Amino acid sequence: MNEDGRVLIDVLSGDSYQMEHLPGAVNFCVYETAFVSKVTEAFADKQTALAICGYCNGTKEADIALEKLKEAGYVNVVVIEGGLQGWKEGGGKIEGSGKEPMPSDGRKNLDVNGSFIRWTGRNLFNFHTGDLKLKSGFVDLKGGELVGAEFNIDMDSIGCSDLTDSKLNRMLIDHLRTDDFFDVSHHPEARFVVSSAGPIRGVSDGLPNHRIKGELTLRGKSVPLELDALVAWKEDGSCVAQAVLDFDRTRWGSIYGSGKFFSRLGQHVVNDLIHLHVKVATLPS
Repeated sequence: MNEDGRVLIDVLSGDSYQMEHLPGAVNFCVYETAFVSKVTEAFADKQTALAICGYCNGTKEADIALEKLKEAGYVNVVVIEGGLQGWKEGGGKIEGSGKEPMPSDGRKNLDVNGSFIRWTGRNLFNFHTGDLKLKSGFVDLKGGELVGAEFNIDMDSIGCSDLTDSKLNRMLIDHLRTDDFFDVSHHPEARFVVSSAGPIRGVSDGLPNHRIKGELTLRGKSVPLELDALVAWKEDGSCVAQAVLDFDRTRWGSIYGSGKFFSRLGQHVVNDLIHLHVKVATLPS
């Protein structure tokens, strides 16, 4: 409760609240779909005087919270000018741990069940989707940042998710396993080794925040590969990274149906680029 006798509500995330908040504030995160119902449960009287605290004047969370509470029938709600940032800049005291959650340094092993690769391949008139499993791997952290990693991909696990006809599905998978594409019988495993990784400064949350460089070995051929990924850490010390990229299969010798190598393909042309959505998660510390 603030000096005016209002109930002070911090509407930022639970992590933020644990790290720092205005003295006496309670936490109801506006990013949760249950925000209004939680406030209503705690303060059923719609005449209750409330004060909303977001992060700063440049962000929208306090305004959204105000709008939602007014729509819910609360008639005595104000927003703390400047939010948490303005309060601190004005010399106001804060409560909380004062520490942003940071992952511990060292090697973290891959969570194979929490990781996946999903692919989309296209030809002239159609497209197919499917998945691959990561077999093993790890990430190395230093100073709270990603500095290295290695991931092994089980090429024998390649599957198709869009073809419901079992015969057609089997025909496609069998073809992808041949030398036309990934030569799985001779190269059952692919490997991506990260040589360098660093943060992309100044990007907002939800955008790729790390640039990763490494070498992908596929079909027995090793080729440099660079990508941007969104990397985050959970409270349990695990690391999660996601990347979306268009992968040129011909760089690794998969040239079937490629217009770079064949003429007059007609309806047999196959796009060189395979679209990938990769999620990598590590086990908790």
